[in-house]
Amino acid sequence: MKIVFCSPEDQLIDKWNPTFGSTVDFFWIDSIAALTRYLATDSPDLLILHLDNTEINLDAAVSLILGNERLRVFVVHESPNNEDGLVLLKAGVCGYVNVGIDPRLMQLAVQKVSRGGIWVSRILMQRLVEDLTGGAVSDSVDNPSLYALTPREYEVAKIVATGAKNLSIADQLGVTERTVKAHLTSAFQKTNTRNRSELSRLILGQLYPSPAIGEG
Repeated sequence: MKIVFCSPEDQLIDKWNPTFGSTVDFFWIDSIAALTRYLATDSPDLLILHLDNTEINLDAAVSLILGNERLRVFVVHESPNNEDGLVLLKAGVCGYVNVGIDPRLMQLAVQKVSRGGIWVSRILMQRLVEDLTGGAVSDSVDNPSLYALTPREYEVAKIVATGAKNLSIADQLGVTERTVKAHLTSAFQKTNTRNRSELSRLILGQLYPSPAIGEG
C-alpha cells in the first residue's frame, strides 16, 4: 500500500512506520505545492494530510480535496474541532483525527479507510448527519439547481447575493471566514456556477445553469 504523507515535518513518519512495518510504503512531501506537482503524475492509495494551520491550512486542504475527487484523503490536525471537521467531511475526507493519535490506532484507522470506511469521531459523524438531514432547502426555491445545497450552503449563498463579503458573512453566521469559503466552493460545484456573481444571479432567479454536479 502506497501512502503519501504531506507535512512540513517528517517526524510523524518515523513515529508511524514501525507500526505499519513493510505493509506500507510511506512517501513524504513537505508542501502543498510539491504535492500538487506529484499528483499531476502519480496517485497514491491514500494521502495523509497534516493540517498544521500554518504551512497547510483548511483552505488549502479543501481546495486540494475538491480538486482531486478520486483521491482518498485522511487528515491529521494540530487542533481538531467539529467545525473544521464538518467542512472537511463535506469536502470528502475519509478520516479526521488529532495529529497526536496513537500509532497503533492510526494503523487501525488506515486499515479501515483503505477498505472504503470512514474514521472520524462519533460526535462529528452525528454533526454531519444533522447538517445533511436537518432540513432541505426551502420548498419555496424555484430553481432546481439549488436543491443540491445544504441549508447552510443556501444560507451563505443568499447572503452572497446581497453583495456581502466573506468576512461579513462569517460575522453574521458566527463562523470563520475559511468556513464561508469552503461552503462557497461547495455551492459553486453543486450549482455549476463559476463565481460569486453567477451564484448571486442564480439565487436571484436570473441564471439557470446546467444540472448541478451533485444533483440526485
